[in-house]
Amino acid sequence: MHESTLAMNILEIVVDQAVKAQAPAVHRVDLCVGEFAGVEATTLVSCFAMLAEGTLAEKARLEIERIPAAGTCNRCGAAASRQGGIFRCPVCGTSTVRLVAGRELYVKSIEVENPSQ
Repeated sequence: MHESTLAMNILEIVVDQAVKAQAPAVHRVDLCVGEFAGVEATTLVSCFAMLAEGTLAEKARLEIERIPAAGTCNRCGAAASRQGGIFRCPVCGTSTVRLVAGRELYVKSIEVENPSQ
């Protein structure tokens, strides 16, 4: 289950940034995950919650924004659309498409408690 490794890496990033900001706690983490990133969102959220216990992020909500897959035709350069599980160019009809979005996995934002509170 690679979600546990991903959750550990995300938690490391979040806690590191919270410490740098001198924040006493993390309230929310916004994560962007591509449709083709191969990540099971529910498992990732559960792993994050479990690993965050005892850290600055122990009460943080992990919110996941899904990034849809998008492609570009290798032949003519047009934006390709998905037809079922296959990308196909609407202009020339080829299915030789380069994926330009949908594999992302990154921390978009971290909401922390104000250090002076």
